[in-house]
Amino acid sequence: MNLIGVLVLLIGTCASSAWGYTVQDAPLLTRRPQWLKPCKISSPDIGDCVNDMFLFMFPNLAAGIPEINVEHFEPLLLENVSISKGNGPIILTGKLYDLVVVGPSNSTPTDSEFIQSANKQGQWNFGLNIPLLDIKSKYNLKGQILVLPLVGHGSCDLKLFNIRTRLYSNLTFLEKEGREIMNIDNLIVKFRVGGLRVQFDNLFNGNKILGHTVNTFINQNGLDIVAELEESIADSLAWIFTKLMNNVFVKIPTDLWLLSDEKYAEYEKQIQKTD
Repeated sequence: MNLIGVLVLLIGTCASSAWGYTVQDAPLLTRRPQWLKPCKISSPDIGDCVNDMFLFMFPNLAAGIPEINVEHFEPLLLENVSISKGNGPIILTGKLYDLVVVGPSNSTPTDSEFIQSANKQGQWNFGLNIPLLDIKSKYNLKGQILVLPLVGHGSCDLKLFNIRTRLYSNLTFLEKEGREIMNIDNLIVKFRVGGLRVQFDNLFNGNKILGHTVNTFINQNGLDIVAELEESIADSLAWIFTKLMNNVFVKIPTDLWLLSDEKYAEYEKQIQKTD
């Protein structure tokens, strides 16, 4: 999502694939920037430290970090989200495109569990609360939402409120340019949405009565619709979060943020000198 998020909580519909955000190549950081707070790997509170590190660096991630070729993700721009769901209460085909997502920069990491094992593997599980995602896009959709048809193409305005997200990731620590980096191999997302508002313009070729009926029905039953699509939404979220996070952490060697006892003691001495 997020970052995160990506991140973006995608998208109230059933996305099978998405384009518009990729991991950009960049040289590894050679010095610790001010926005990066390191952690002592042996600390029993490593999860809390990683959570604080993530929270501290979040404004920079939102604005963009040119030195590691990380573009701003506020707004987050996605080119295309293809949609395909062929059975059950919701049947949809088509796509959302030219998506502009506002709100990820207001996300709050709530807690972290960080584990680095001896075999260069690890886990990072953390919570992320997002007060609001405001998503504007174009759409071209055809299908059925519960008991009502949905057909149209035009503009879509979607707002998702009070999103509580939990991410579970598997890590591998790799060597790059003679230094160790962290790569997120796969990621699982669980989430709950507190509220939803949506407006599809130009449904049924501009039929205002049918369009109003469908938009009203979706808004009245939005949480049930999201629950029906939860698995597919979560898959798309995982795809985006993985890209967002790897775009940062594969460029930051772990010797800058996961420190041995000796290196962390040196860091503390440097901080004391500057205070």
